[in-house]
Amino acid sequence: MNDLYVDERARKQGIGEMLLFKAKELVLETGAKSISLSTAPDNLSAQKLYEKHGYQQDKQFYHYELNLM
Repeated sequence: MNDLYVDERARKQGIGEMLLFKAKELVLETGAKSISLSTAPDNLSAQKLYEKHGYQQDKQFYHYELNLM
C-alpha cells in the first residue's frame, strides 16, 4: 500500500483510524508480517495517530529513495 491519505476536509473524523484498522485486518488475513508507515517529519498529527496505535518510530534505519520519473 502506498500513499494513504485523508483529505483535509475529512480529517478529525476517525477516518485515519479506520484506515489503520483495515490495513491491520488485511495484513492479518493475508499472513503478512508487518506494516511500515512513513510520513513527513513535520506531520505531527500522523505521527501521533500512528504512535497511538502502537507503531514505533524506527530510529535504527534511514529511508532513501531515488525517483526516476
